[in-house]
Amino acid sequence: MKKALIATLTCLAILASARAGRAEDEAEKSWSLGASVDRASIYLFRGSDLLGNEPVIFPSVRYGYGGLSLSYYGYFGDIKNGGNYAEADFLVDYTFSLGDKVSVTLGGLTYQFNHDAERDLAFLDTYEYYAIVGFDVPLSPTLSFYRDFDKVNGGYLTLALSHSFPLGSKASLDLSGAYSLDFHYNNKAKGNGTPNDLLFGVNVPWQINDRFSVHAQLQRSIALESLDARREADPSLTESSEDETIFTVGGAVSF
Repeated sequence: MKKALIATLTCLAILASARAGRAEDEAEKSWSLGASVDRASIYLFRGSDLLGNEPVIFPSVRYGYGGLSLSYYGYFGDIKNGGNYAEADFLVDYTFSLGDKVSVTLGGLTYQFNHDAERDLAFLDTYEYYAIVGFDVPLSPTLSFYRDFDKVNGGYLTLALSHSFPLGSKASLDLSGAYSLDFHYNNKAKGNGTPNDLLFGVNVPWQINDRFSVHAQLQRSIALESLDARREADPSLTESSEDETIFTVGGAVSF
C-alpha cells in the first residue's frame, strides 16, 4: 500500500510539473494541485487519540478546479497492542462565495480502514457530509459541521479562529484556537451540543520557494464534558479521552 501511495504521488507530481510548465504564460490558471507529508506525535481526531500515543504519518493530495476540490488523506501508524494502522480518506467538495466576506464549502467524504484497524480498533468504513462557512474578517472565523450518516451516526461542530504574524518575507507565526461540540459522535450518552474539546495551536510555516514549504506545529487539546464523561464511564478510554499535546512537522509542494 505504501509503495502504491509513493508511486501515485510521484506520478501526480510529474504530470502536474509538466502541465505547470505549459501554463507558465497564462495570466491566471483555474486549477491547482498540492501534495504534502506530515508526521505527528499522536493521531488526534476530534479530541481523541486514536492510536494510544503512537505517532502517525499522513500524506495528502489535493486537486482544485475553480470551486471544485478533490482530496486524499492517508494515515499510517502502529496500533499500540500490535498491528498496522492504515486509513484512506477521500473528499469532494465545492466552495462558493456569498458576497465579499463569506465563503461556503459543501462536501462529502469517506473513511476507508485496513483489516487491522477494523479488527483491533473496530473502525469501520463510513461516510460523512460537511459544511464549512468562512468569514473574511479579523481572526478569520470558520464554522464547520461534519455529520456521519453511516456507521457512527453522529455530528461534530467546530468554531475556529486564527491569526498570522509575518516573520520576514518567507515565514510566519500562525496562532489558532478551536472550540468543538459533540452531537452524539464521541459520546452517545450526552445530549446534542455537549462541549467536546478545545484545541490551541502554534504553527511556523516557511515558504522555501514558489513550490516548496515546510512547517512545524505545536498543539494542545483540552478535553471537555463529552470526553470527560466518556472517560469516567469507561476508564479503559482514558488514554484516548484526556488532554493531549501534539507536535507535527511536515513539508508540502504545490503547482
